[in-house]
Amino acid sequence: MILKRLVPQSIAAQMMAVLCVSFLLLLAVLTALEFLEYDNVADTAEGEFTTQRLGRILPILESIRGDDIETYLGRVSHCHDGYTLSEAPDYTLRTSEKTKEIATKIGEALSLNSEFVHVGFATFERGDFSYSECATSEIEFPLEGIVVSLRLSSGKWVNAEIHPHEWHFTPSMTDWLIRSGAAFLLIGGIALIFVRRLSKPFKNLTDAAKTFASDLKFVELEETGPPDIKRAISSFNMMQRQVVGEMKRRTNTLTAISHDIRSPLTALRVKAELIDNEEVRADHIASIEKMERITASALAFLKGESRNEPMKQVDLGILVESECADFRELGVEISFECKETIHYTCRPDALSRAIRNLIENAIKYAGNADVSINDEGSYIAIAITDTGPGIPPDKMADVLEPFERMSEERDNNTGGFGLGLTIAKAIIEGHDGLFELQPNIPAGLIVLIKLPV
Repeated sequence: MILKRLVPQSIAAQMMAVLCVSFLLLLAVLTALEFLEYDNVADTAEGEFTTQRLGRILPILESIRGDDIETYLGRVSHCHDGYTLSEAPDYTLRTSEKTKEIATKIGEALSLNSEFVHVGFATFERGDFSYSECATSEIEFPLEGIVVSLRLSSGKWVNAEIHPHEWHFTPSMTDWLIRSGAAFLLIGGIALIFVRRLSKPFKNLTDAAKTFASDLKFVELEETGPPDIKRAISSFNMMQRQVVGEMKRRTNTLTAISHDIRSPLTALRVKAELIDNEEVRADHIASIEKMERITASALAFLKGESRNEPMKQVDLGILVESECADFRELGVEISFECKETIHYTCRPDALSRAIRNLIENAIKYAGNADVSINDEGSYIAIAITDTGPGIPPDKMADVLEPFERMSEERDNNTGGFGLGLTIAKAIIEGHDGLFELQPNIPAGLIVLIKLPV
């Protein structure tokens, strides 16, 4: 979970992260190769690092006269690069064919005659060269190494110590890091510009999708970017048109039917009132009223799906408590609990309708309801609990479908048409929330609403 939070979410951020990680891996690989390249003192002595080191200092020493040479060597000497000045090389050092080979390579690299270069193995103590500047844990003594002596034009010899170098920064490495870092920043900056340019259409598409899912309002999205992104945006625009058009046609059709059916129903009701037989008259009026309720329920279902109501910040506890209070005035047994003030941005009328529908359902089948609100951190939980007959687990998904009823007889007796839960579910999902049905042990139903914070 923590790792998931650390991973960048946007395409641009992920691509830049890939570039940065690649650069760091490159540095790690080069460092490892640098570390492995000089695995013993002989390799270090004849390697490029040593010849570059000596090649830098030798011209400087040739330009300095007198005692200033020793002063300069004292200034540039440190733990890993120590120098001394002597009248002659130390011929007591151990030599071999390998040291002669090293001397030849150094002489060729520095354009020096072989007699001006002397190389020998030595055993160093902390008091030799500039090892006293090393930290106690940095180098263990005694230390096997090599001394390279070079003859200056003045006749004196400069002696350079060489030991197996544990990895550390050198001037050449620092220069390389500066150059490579500058190149990376330049390339990364150019890459960032192109990445942002490529990812902008994706971001616009994502934002448009969220907006459309929130209020189902069609906003034409500009078709920009590479061809595949343009095709995706074009398809999204087409989908918006089709969904909005279908919603509008469905709403207009049902509204027209409701309007057109009202007049015949009114006429039928007038005629039914004229029937002398009281039993037949009551039966006809009940059928007409049922048709009116069906039409009103269908329109309420469409209202539940409507997202045209503007979002407002409300006190969620007060909003739900007001619905509970309305039912208490009718003599219904209903409890409410909200331990803290919770301000929430929502469509107040729609959310009130959903809560009202759920409380009505609980009262209809159980005669009571317990309502509670809790802030769970990542979401607000609203629970409506009853102790009625409940819903069998295998039927919980079915009852959320429009006009789906558990029992024709039971819903007819209570006056329901299978839309109460469906309307509430549509409203909650319109707030990007979750709508769950859970059994209330030992009897009853829990309707759980999870509104995202």
